[in-house]
Amino acid sequence: MKSIKFSFFAVGLQLVFACAAFSQTQKATENKVTKAGWTVLFDGKTFKGWQKLAGDGWLIKDGELTAIPSTSPRQLDLLSGDQYDNFELVFEFKMAEKTNSGVKYLVSNNFPEQKGAYLGLEYQIVDEVNFKYPERGALRSLASLYDLIPADTNKTTSPLGKWNTAKIIVNQNHIEHWLNEKKVVEYNRNSAAFATLIADSKYKNLRNFGKAKAGYLLFQNEGSPVAFKNIKIRQLTNHPN
Repeated sequence: MKSIKFSFFAVGLQLVFACAAFSQTQKATENKVTKAGWTVLFDGKTFKGWQKLAGDGWLIKDGELTAIPSTSPRQLDLLSGDQYDNFELVFEFKMAEKTNSGVKYLVSNNFPEQKGAYLGLEYQIVDEVNFKYPERGALRSLASLYDLIPADTNKTTSPLGKWNTAKIIVNQNHIEHWLNEKKVVEYNRNSAAFATLIADSKYKNLRNFGKAKAGYLLFQNEGSPVAFKNIKIRQLTNHPN
């Protein structure tokens, strides 16, 4: 009986040590993620942390977040549950023929001139070959600051149906757009030059547009196909001079 009890005791110790080892490995992995500072905003399975403004217009399949047609008269966009100030946002997007979409940041819905509408600065996503704006085309090109600053024309774009990587950096008033590992837009939203751009744009009648210290993220559904994945964000603590 003593040997049997000892055997059970030994097995029990092995299980305890095995569980402890697994816990330490899991904790190390979690610490690595925490240390990097990234927060995953889309888990590939649910809309957790997001609000469909129209209650419709989006589908999750095979780990992709896809805009789909809807008959709803409401704004079809997808809004983050949290607001962000200084951050680095990265995501992947896939376009189809005639895609016209975008990712807005520093978004709010308190503009008296357009009550209830969620508006903000926009990283433009568009099929430049098959979708043509009737005016201000360069200012509405892929990865541009929509209607304000064109993206670098030397940018690299993946073919339709393939994934592109994007990054938006907001560090107080210093903002950058990146496309496929290359910076394509850079600006200071507190500069006189930026104020002039606003005054000559579609936003000219929106008081304090682009000046919000913090705001929501918004993924657009403009009625054309577009897909997103690997959406994550991290807070920035180092401010530019």
